[in-house]
Amino acid sequence: MKPIRKRLAALAAALPLLAGCAGKPSQAELDDARQHAVFVHDAAAWQRLEEWAGDDDPAAQRTLAEALSSAGGIEGWRKARPWYEKAAAGGDAWSAFRLARIYAKGLGVAVDAGESGRWLTLAAQRRQPDAACMLGLRAKDGGDARAAWQWFELAAQQGSAEAMFQLGIAYQEGLGVAVDLPRARGWYEKAARLEMPAALQTLAMAYEGGDLGLTKDPAKASELFNLAAHAVHDFESALF
Repeated sequence: MKPIRKRLAALAAALPLLAGCAGKPSQAELDDARQHAVFVHDAAAWQRLEEWAGDDDPAAQRTLAEALSSAGGIEGWRKARPWYEKAAAGGDAWSAFRLARIYAKGLGVAVDAGESGRWLTLAAQRRQPDAACMLGLRAKDGGDARAAWQWFELAAQQGSAEAMFQLGIAYQEGLGVAVDLPRARGWYEKAARLEMPAALQTLAMAYEGGDLGLTKDPAKASELFNLAAHAVHDFESALF
């Protein structure tokens, strides 16, 4: 009897630990399940994703939506959209940005610029960098340079290389702000460190011609042109 009592006592002691493991899945667990569901066609992984998403976890809902959208063409997008909507309703900024793209491109729905804009604005307000950068580009195209600069500032603070590049242009050309070549160069350099081809090319031309307050340096220009040529094959824009 003693061994049985010992095992029961050990199980009772372990129950709090097991309860702690039964919480929300980590992002690593979600990503692993998505990989198995999409690329290994693992039915158990699909089931785990659906169960996690059903627990009102925005991260799990977004991950399930991403799995569905990448696995099944237009029908996949149709199945994914409700899950993106649930995740966005739960505060997930990336899902709101995805919904903006869905309605802009007509992915499983009719193209709806108004609905796309609504989701894009919501994503940007939640500090999703690509959404803020897109609103900056739209404001710039619409002639509102000051609003464009404000959106680019927000996006750049969140790590958008494209927004950093646009801020470089704004400070170089005085779009919505006073001309400030040192700041322009600083933003180009930040974008270049993220291997944005246009920023690398801009700096290369500046070293070649002695612009942006830089001394002419043909060797540095050549180095940056080479980096830009390689970066153009790898840099992926999240904008649409």
